[in-house]
Amino acid sequence: MVQPKIIKGYIFDIQGFSVHDGPGCRTLIFFKGCSLECAWCSNPEGISFFPEPLYRESKCTFDGLCVDACPFSAISISKMDDHPLLTFDRKICATCRTLDCVKSCCSGALNRGGYELSVEDLYTTVNRDRQYWGEGGGITLTGGEPFTQPEFAHHLLKRCYGAYIHTAVETCGNVPWENYEKSLPYIDWIFYDLKIMNASGSHKIAGSPICLSTIPPDHTVAHSPVARILENARRLANEFPGRIIFRLPVVPGFNDDAENIRSTARFILSTGRHEINILPLHHLGREKYSLLGKKYYTTDFKIPEKDELNKIAHQFESMGITCYTGSETPF
Repeated sequence: MVQPKIIKGYIFDIQGFSVHDGPGCRTLIFFKGCSLECAWCSNPEGISFFPEPLYRESKCTFDGLCVDACPFSAISISKMDDHPLLTFDRKICATCRTLDCVKSCCSGALNRGGYELSVEDLYTTVNRDRQYWGEGGGITLTGGEPFTQPEFAHHLLKRCYGAYIHTAVETCGNVPWENYEKSLPYIDWIFYDLKIMNASGSHKIAGSPICLSTIPPDHTVAHSPVARILENARRLANEFPGRIIFRLPVVPGFNDDAENIRSTARFILSTGRHEINILPLHHLGREKYSLLGKKYYTTDFKIPEKDELNKIAHQFESMGITCYTGSETPF
C-alpha cells in the first residue's frame, strides 16, 4: 500500500490571540522565506528560507562548544579590544541543515530561527486555539511570504478550510501566479501589500536596497518585483471572490508622497476593489537584526505622526477608497 506523501514546511513562529490580522481572534502562522527583503522588515528571521542560528551575545560564555560542534567550520572565536568575539560565516549557515551549534549551546546564546513541521502537526497545533477564536476567528498565514512555500501553504489552507476554519493570508505579491492559483478556493480573506507604484524611484537607504528581490533559485523572475506585484494584484482582484484589503506600510521619504498615494488609489480603483489599511513604519523589530548578524538600516526614518497618517487617509478617501489607519481595522 502506497503511503500518502507527508507535506512539510518551515515556519518560525505561531502566535495566538491576534485581533489585527483578520476578523475575530486569530492564530498567526509565520512562514519562513520571503521574496522581498525590505529594510524595515519587523521579522528579519522570516527572510531566509531555512532555519538559521540566532545569536545573543549577552548570554554567550565563549566556551567554544558551538565552534567544535559546527561541521562546516563556520563559527570562530577571536578577540577585539581584549574582549572575545564570536563570529559566523552566514553564507555557510544559510546552507546548514543540522544546526548542531544550537544543540550544543548550554548558555541560551544560540537559538533556532525556524523549524520544520508537517501540515497535520501544524493543523493539530493551531486547532487547539479554536475555542479561543470566537465568532469569525481563525488562522492567518503570514511571514515571511507564505506563498514562497506554495505546496505547504496550499495543503494547510485546504486542511483548515475543510475543517470550517476561517482562513486569511498576508502576502507581498512577489511570487509566481501559479503559487496562488490552486489555493484560492480555500482562502476567505487576503491582505495584499502595495509598497510603491513606481519602481524607478529611489530604493536605497545608506547603501542598502529597501526592497531587494530574493526569489529562490528555482524560480525565474520575468520582470521587476513591482510589475509582478501589480499584475498579481489585478489577477487576484478579478479571480478571487473573497475579500481583499490592500495594505500600505507608510515609510516617510520612500512612499508617502502625494503622487505615490494618488497612484496607489488609482490602481486600487482599477482593480474594482476599494479598501486599504495604512500602517505606520515602526522600529519594533530592529533588535532582531543583530541576532542574525545584520545591520538595521532604517533607524533614521521617522515614525509618521498621526496627523500625517490622517492626511494620507484623507487622500485615499477623497478618491473613493475606504481607508483604515493602523489598528483601526474593520474587524
